Amino acid sequence: MSEQQAETRPASQETNSQTLETPGGEDPPYQGPLDCRPDCRNPECEARHLDVVERQRWNPEAGFRYPREPKLVVTASRDMGRTASTWVFNAVRLLFRQAHEACDSYWIRALSPQRLRQRMATGAHVLVKTHEWTDNITEEQFRAVAPLFTHVVVSIRDGFPPDPDWMKVATHVTRFEDIVAHDGGGRSIGALTVLRSLADHLGLEGLSDADLRAVDSELMHLPIPGDQTTKFWSFHARRGGRPQSTAAVAPQ
Repeated sequence: MSEQQAETRPASQETNSQTLETPGGEDPPYQGPLDCRPDCRNPECEARHLDVVERQRWNPEAGFRYPREPKLVVTASRDMGRTASTWVFNAVRLLFRQAHEACDSYWIRALSPQRLRQRMATGAHVLVKTHEWTDNITEEQFRAVAPLFTHVVVSIRDGFPPDPDWMKVATHVTRFEDIVAHDGGGRSIGALTVLRSLADHLGLEGLSDADLRAVDSELMHLPIPGDQTTKFWSFHARRGGRPQSTAAVAPQ
């Protein structure tokens, strides 16, 4: 589902059993106290930056629902690690969006219980992109914040040392080589497999293969440089290690 075609579709029975029509917390409509301005280009901004589809969750006709048990998902990697971690961050964000489950995504460099609980107050899932925590908080501070994580997705790549501190608490690992895998004919086969693995890990059981193809297409056509929603900046030259296709692939 693209931003131009914010189609609504009935959630599956699996999704409905885990979601609510109204938030379990306080979620004032956009723009609320957690939101930044739409034209923000500050890569260190830690406010909420929803895309135009995600902002539709306050419209009952859009079909978005709130989770009964909100997840706090961390996508982590070494800074400038060339592991496709920003692709993974957006993959998680768009998987929740495709499932019509409300999700707030953020960049946070120095994690703290206060910062996370403030963002969890909306009743939506919370997704946080971050890098090494050892340069920003102490081990004692990390032990205080780690119990809040429900999922920790760590991105790694052959030939690049993974972050050992995040690997200790990882609940799921994505490999760069899996994302960029192609078959003998040059057809991409890895990204969809990685998306299915991520969806399963996040408990998004209602997503079909067509949903995953739609997410993959969206990921391939996110603009670079992007904005604070996608966290793609000028130094991101490729999408998960893949060049942007010259022709758009219509979501099915």
